[in-house]
Amino acid sequence: MAAAVELEQTRVLVSVLETENKFLIERLQTEKRTTAVFTELNETRKNEAEALRSAIEAKNETIAAKDNVIRSQDSLNDALKNKKPSPWRRLGDLLIGAAIFAVFK
Repeated sequence: MAAAVELEQTRVLVSVLETENKFLIERLQTEKRTTAVFTELNETRKNEAEALRSAIEAKNETIAAKDNVIRSQDSLNDALKNKKPSPWRRLGDLLIGAAIFAVFK
């Protein structure tokens, strides 16, 4: 009789251990899926950070190029302001103005 009771208790314990193993396997699978999702999220964040760094670098290069263009235009403006027209050119401008005035009159 004691053997039958012990056998029954063993069957109950085995059933409980099987249930526990089932839950542990489910937990392990959940942890594996969670780890995979977090790894993917980490990679996505790394890629996003790299894309942002590239965008900022491109923006800085664009600003530097714009500043160079502005500097070259300023130097060209200064050169044109300092350049005086020749007397022949002034005379030509006066003659063109007089011709236009004569046409309209």
